Amino acid sequence: MGNHLNNQEQAFIKAYDQYADAIFRHCYFKTSNQELAKDLMQQTFLQAWAYTQDGKSVREWRAFLYRLANNLGIDWYRRKKADSLDQLLEEGFSPETTDAYEEPTLLAEFNLALKLLDQLDQADRDLIVWRYVEDLSIREIADLLGERGNTVSVRLHRATKKITQLVRDREKTNQNNQDYETI
Repeated sequence: MGNHLNNQEQAFIKAYDQYADAIFRHCYFKTSNQELAKDLMQQTFLQAWAYTQDGKSVREWRAFLYRLANNLGIDWYRRKKADSLDQLLEEGFSPETTDAYEEPTLLAEFNLALKLLDQLDQADRDLIVWRYVEDLSIREIADLLGERGNTVSVRLHRATKKITQLVRDREKTNQNNQDYETI
């Protein structure tokens, strides 16, 4: 029994080292709040630890941790209806600046991406972030959602088309505004 627990502890530590930053980013994209994201990430790993301490083993740590984090995020949304990202941006919200985002153009693009993502429903937003930000595979997303890979691929394709259309609509609006200004 001691070896089993030791192996689970080693697997947990390895999973924490490998995925803590990614789980934090995932929670941050869900909440747009650094402290809350940190809390949700910690809760995710506390739940994972409790799960392994009950003698249960985890086959796919990445999918398991994302599933826990996703469920915690859903619980958080149910308990507290957060202000929309648009309201936060209007009130002066901006992500914590790091070396990667100190350049104003990058920060503006990051804020625009968040604003466009906020226009998608939660399910589509999650798919886009998991696939293109967190770099989860279709299979990992399918495991996370408890769906078939083909279903996830179709849903992801539709979500990608929606975000592409939002970008095109925004570009068209900007072009029309520029045309109007030159008249």
